[in-house]
Amino acid sequence: MSDVEIIGKLELVNINTPDGDFGFIVGTDGLFTDVNGKNWFGSQLIKAGRVEQSVNGIAPAGELSMSFFQDPDAPDLIGQVKSLGNDYINGRLVKFYVQPITDPSELYNPMLPPELLMTRVMRTLKYSTSGAQSREIAITFESVFENRRRARRLVYNTVDHSKLIGRINPSLEFIPTVDFQEQKLFD
Repeated sequence: MSDVEIIGKLELVNINTPDGDFGFIVGTDGLFTDVNGKNWFGSQLIKAGRVEQSVNGIAPAGELSMSFFQDPDAPDLIGQVKSLGNDYINGRLVKFYVQPITDPSELYNPMLPPELLMTRVMRTLKYSTSGAQSREIAITFESVFENRRRARRLVYNTVDHSKLIGRINPSLEFIPTVDFQEQKLFD
């Protein structure tokens, strides 16, 4: 596969719910069926923000959202999702994939399977309204560094190093303990 030229990609997101898995194409309209027969539904209204890092007091998080206009004659979509509550998605997985495309015809008959980029755990549902009919529903999920606050706090010595790798490694016995240099290495 390394000699195949990739000319494009589709960003795919799979959301796991109690009612099953649902696949979406991020930022592109249409329907895509992958080599496994799974359908991915696309919309320009679906967007996935960048995953934040834990810096400057910002809690690490990511967000997947869908913006839409509420049809006044249709049932209230936000009301329906609110009735499910956060427990509907909290602790469930959201998986991000990339579908490589080597030829435009593969949009209808793909040759390669989607490649998993990352798996995250969904946490909460958010809602916002703007104007008379503009609505947004968002799912927040953990970021790469959510467990950073639970760091192991290990010291750089043989005892803690053996905890990390699961066996004794005496090589750290010879680590310098001071950075005093009798002569400079470089002038």
